[in-house]
Amino acid sequence: MDMNILVILGLLLLSTGECSGYGGIVQRPEKHILRVFKTRKDFLDFITNELKFENNVPPDYDDDYATLIKCEMHVENFDSINEANMDFTATVLLHLTWYDHRFSKYQIQNMEEGYVEIDAKNLEKLWVPDLYFPNEKRAYYHNVLMPNKMLRIYKGGEVTYSTRLSITLSCPMDFRHYPFDKQTCKIEMQSFSYNDGNIQLMWSNSTHGGPVFLDESTDHMPQFEVIHVEPDAFSMPRGDLGNHSCLEVKFTLARNIGYYLVQMYIPSVLVVMLSWISFWLNVNAVPGRISLGVLTVLTMTTQSSGVNASLPHVSYTKAIDIWMSTCLMFVFLALIEFAVANVLMRKDMNKGFKWKNIFSIPNSAALNNKYEDGRDPEPGNESVSKVPAKKKPVNMGMRYAMYCDVGSRILFPVLFAIFNIIYWGYYLTQLNKNLP
Repeated sequence: MDMNILVILGLLLLSTGECSGYGGIVQRPEKHILRVFKTRKDFLDFITNELKFENNVPPDYDDDYATLIKCEMHVENFDSINEANMDFTATVLLHLTWYDHRFSKYQIQNMEEGYVEIDAKNLEKLWVPDLYFPNEKRAYYHNVLMPNKMLRIYKGGEVTYSTRLSITLSCPMDFRHYPFDKQTCKIEMQSFSYNDGNIQLMWSNSTHGGPVFLDESTDHMPQFEVIHVEPDAFSMPRGDLGNHSCLEVKFTLARNIGYYLVQMYIPSVLVVMLSWISFWLNVNAVPGRISLGVLTVLTMTTQSSGVNASLPHVSYTKAIDIWMSTCLMFVFLALIEFAVANVLMRKDMNKGFKWKNIFSIPNSAALNNKYEDGRDPEPGNESVSKVPAKKKPVNMGMRYAMYCDVGSRILFPVLFAIFNIIYWGYYLTQLNKNLP
């Protein structure tokens, strides 16, 4: 008797489970019901209103495997690369693709294109990956004329999401070889809320050019050139939150030195060569040689300050610092050379010099003896002035000063040429080193 009662109850429960469903349709847990909509609007109203709570979580949130999201990135332009703030701004078009089984049980009649577009207004009611950029400083979506966001739902449940945004990201830079440097800047993406157990990010291989595509406008940047693009995917630990799937793309940027040749290197070379004119002037041309030396020193100091104005204050020495410091040293030594030559010229006149007499004033007799040959004839003694004076021999001090000038005419250009060979040879080799 008890056995018969149990069998009857089991049959009743089985029939109740099979007949329960939407609109009297029999539902089976292992199969989806294919619901057909007449128009796209009916489908859109259904998924944005009736299913808005179900669509606010990842497709496989309740399952034991993660939702796989494929990513493509189209870099439209590098708007700016700021060395002082160590960041760069880029405008990117981001494409995400994933499979959502919740849309695979719906179908639209007479749908020829194979997908349904969701605009930005209705997009807020559907789930999209909650990606963020860990190294981002500022970012905004483009909203002209409408928010640049779009989502498409294809037959079978495939979903694609596209958005256009401008982001400013931090980029730590090394200026030791500036302006012969190469910088590596990167864009990182990962899910903010879900770890790699719920969301897995990967780069898409659907295009022949790779998952990261650069627009032609990136080839015309004023100071940099993109020489290498390297996408990567890895898992990043975030403490107690677990490991999060992360995508990264590295851009290797090489600096174009044409601007710096015209604005820094050539003018500084000309200033150094201008200081050498002092060696060709007469040793007695004190005002001219002093003015030329001071002018070149001040010019090099001003130029060096202008170069570092657009760079951060770093504690190490840059390549441009070595160049500017050496040029400043050459023009300063040219000024010092004139001081040495002037002292040598006055060597014979300072034979009686003693340190104890440095604050004493010589008497008139000493002054008359010192400048005897240079005094004017007194009135009434014109006959005396007609007597030809003896030719005074060139003193040894003047000869030493002339030797100093002649030696500097050769020594300074030779040393500066040697410095240029070493400097340009080393840094041009470093510039072409490790290029892909």
